[in-house]
Amino acid sequence: MTAAVALASRKANGMRAVDPRRDLVGLAMLIEEAFAGSLDAQGREMTREMRRFGRLGWIGWLVGHLFLPPAAFPQGYVWTEDGAIIGNASLLPVERAPQRWVLANVAVAPGHRRRGIARTLVGASLDLAGEKRAEEVVLQVKASNAGARVLYDRFGFVDRGTRTLWRKTRAAGSTGEIPARRRRSAEWPEHWALVRRLRPHGLVWPHPLGAGMFRPGTWASADPWGHWVWPNEGPMVAAASGRIDASGVFRMFIVAAAEARGRAEAPLVEAAMREPLRPGPIEVETDDEPGAAGLARLGFSPEHRLTWMGLKLPPRPERTP
Repeated sequence: MTAAVALASRKANGMRAVDPRRDLVGLAMLIEEAFAGSLDAQGREMTREMRRFGRLGWIGWLVGHLFLPPAAFPQGYVWTEDGAIIGNASLLPVERAPQRWVLANVAVAPGHRRRGIARTLVGASLDLAGEKRAEEVVLQVKASNAGARVLYDRFGFVDRGTRTLWRKTRAAGSTGEIPARRRRSAEWPEHWALVRRLRPHGLVWPHPLGAGMFRPGTWASADPWGHWVWPNEGPMVAAASGRIDASGVFRMFIVAAAEARGRAEAPLVEAAMREPLRPGPIEVETDDEPGAAGLARLGFSPEHRLTWMGLKLPPRPERTP
């Protein structure tokens, strides 16, 4: 069943294609209600801006493209009742990776759940992704959201690991000598091989892996990444990559082999923190929570735990003229 047929056959039950020109305010209200208490600062800011631009109608939709992230203008489907949006499943292409799409903001308002609305919206969105020639759909789900995990399991999504986001919330002193250091340029192939082995589906959400992030002298020179390795000597079994993002947050992404988890995370972060950085908040993303004690000593607190999931789509037959 194609997405177009699904939409026609289910029109009476309130599902329709999302229209950002008129849905921005309704989507913002649903996201705030469905994810109350779990939206981070960036999410809250995005919904505030969606409301602001949405109230301006088509002019806000037009101007909003200059200021809002792509997630504010998704494809996908909404479910409406009595003129209000009470369900949503957003579908977004990944920049520079046309084969990969993101399923996001799957939400049903409290009071309307357990009616199959989310299942219908997700199914239609996956049909649409297939029509867009997507090869893979990826999503993030809160690790504690058992109900959502069951839904995605039924569609065939595969668990690709849980990541914990840490945010520095207080000052902390140095721990003295540390067994981590900045990566040497010549070590980038070893770093690249380590990340491909431990995180083959991607390191920075939602992008697929690319060597350019790790190789010196490429686009990374204009958008600089710093890299650190653990231990100081011997085979590389853990590494971190970090940069300052557009919002001024220094973000680090850590990968660690099983034998290094719980020991490498804090030294890698401290090695980066000892270098001169622009002032501002620091965030660290690690595999689940093996380095909790060490990161806590450095003044970090866990923000949230998100599980990455992915679904490979079957190839579609080529269109005939």
